[in-house]
Amino acid sequence: MFNDHRWGFDWTEFMTGIVFLIAAYFVIKQPQAALLSLVFLFAIAAIISGITTIGGYTKLRRETGLRANFALVFAIIDILVGLLFLFHAPTGVLVLGYVFAFWFLIDSIERLTVVSHLRVFGTGYFVLSLILDIISLALGILLVVNPMIAVISFNVLVSFYFAVFGINAILIAFARRN
Repeated sequence: MFNDHRWGFDWTEFMTGIVFLIAAYFVIKQPQAALLSLVFLFAIAAIISGITTIGGYTKLRRETGLRANFALVFAIIDILVGLLFLFHAPTGVLVLGYVFAFWFLIDSIERLTVVSHLRVFGTGYFVLSLILDIISLALGILLVVNPMIAVISFNVLVSFYFAVFGINAILIAFARRN
């Protein structure tokens, strides 16, 4: 059932990682940037993340079985959040902290749900990806539990999350090249 492990280099996952690293850089280097710019940047990142997951769904389902359906649902949520931010920016500005917290949680849970498929590419890839996913989950929980932390250190937390998510996406792209 799960014997075909040939993915090839995952360019969509690699590009997702690059986009998230660029987003991390932008957020940390431009703290005075208009909040509206951040909303649009995050909207694009969310849409790309959702499309990337949907693009790899068939292969992911072959590797993880029905657990890939969770990734598909979370990818659709990513796209919907992205579209909401893109086409109704005032709503994005009003609920930015909580929406990002839940978005971080959703992406982290999605990645944790399917991380086991990386074992076939090497224990190191699996363990590193698992650690990065757990860090992302902890950041999401921190943002939900204490929104004041999000207000005070929003740029740093969001930049750190994007960097972790971007590095993890690039790691997955290289892991799948076998």
